[in-house]
Amino acid sequence: MSVAAPQAVVRSRSRLWTALALFSLATLVFTYGFASFLRVQPIADLDLHIEYARQLRSLSNLTSPHFLFQLLLNGGHALGLSYETAAVWILGACYGGMAVLIGREIERRGIVLGPLWTTTMVMGVLLASHIFLLTAFTRNLYAGYFVPIAYHNPTQQLNKLFALWVYFVYRSRFLAAPAAPVSSIPTLGGLCVLSALAKPSFLIAFLPTAASYALADIVKRRWRQALMCAVAIGVPSALILAWQARVAYGVGTPVQVAFAPFVVFDATETLYKLPMSLAFPVVVAVVAWRARAWDVGLRFVWILTALSLFATLGLVETGERMMQGNFAWTGQTAVFLIFVESMLFLLTQPRGGWVRVAWVVFGVHVACGLVWYGLMFSADRPAWL
Repeated sequence: MSVAAPQAVVRSRSRLWTALALFSLATLVFTYGFASFLRVQPIADLDLHIEYARQLRSLSNLTSPHFLFQLLLNGGHALGLSYETAAVWILGACYGGMAVLIGREIERRGIVLGPLWTTTMVMGVLLASHIFLLTAFTRNLYAGYFVPIAYHNPTQQLNKLFALWVYFVYRSRFLAAPAAPVSSIPTLGGLCVLSALAKPSFLIAFLPTAASYALADIVKRRWRQALMCAVAIGVPSALILAWQARVAYGVGTPVQVAFAPFVVFDATETLYKLPMSLAFPVVVAVVAWRARAWDVGLRFVWILTALSLFATLGLVETGERMMQGNFAWTGQTAVFLIFVESMLFLLTQPRGGWVRVAWVVFGVHVACGLVWYGLMFSADRPAWL
């Protein structure tokens, strides 16, 4: 047996233990938070989704086009758990899954970190929130911001998990590889369908962004790559979104979406709340620009974020759903994704002036995130929104 074989076994075991530690820590931290939220809060989104799961006896009585969370709740209930217990563990496990995905991506990109630093970075980016210091004294910590961690909505946690998963697979097979393998078709197709069933918010921006890259492949006569994108992402995503639109809006009626900028978000508030929400990614973009080090992932995620913010700020559902602001979830998901990608990019950069500034700003986001975590799971939460 060669010397390399035992070393490979040791590395494999180390990866496994790191993944287990990340999953366990993140799951326990966030399960505790969601359990506290359910215990101390009055009726909120989580309670409404649990009640929907109780009533969802079969797919024939669907009232919402995204129902994956309810199916998981019913699965947990079938195993003997109460709906409430199943809910908090599912939501906590979403963060455990995100932690494992980010930890694995750190290693896949060749970033050398010890287990402690890996855990610190992963938990930091999972907890990092918007910088709400400008409005803290007026107890406005949520409205008008683009929040990467909206704890009160359970389907958003599943949405973030699948957004991260879809993006990492797409990046490795389409952006960072000369040709996507055939295995991308079932992998990405399945993940896109699950992402839509969790919440279609991510696909609303991801689909046109990936389509623009496929169009660029066509211009460059990379026919196979463009076809793979269409088959693996475009077809399954378009089919599931079309079905969801039919469920949401009915048959034979026009899609009830209108372009109405700043109806949900106030234009003046956006001028300062958007930069406070994206401070860390913006500084990392400056680092990349100064070092001329923009990579394919950072560029893709910024385009996706721009499209997401366009949808969030400019599109509304007409009628009684208008002020629900459902397109806000698209922007919030993109903000979370660009936080993760910016952190991963920054870990590859040599230490320097702007890199240090970026890490300081990241620390401020994490500090705000810790305050946000405490407030969101306390009885005083409604007073701070």
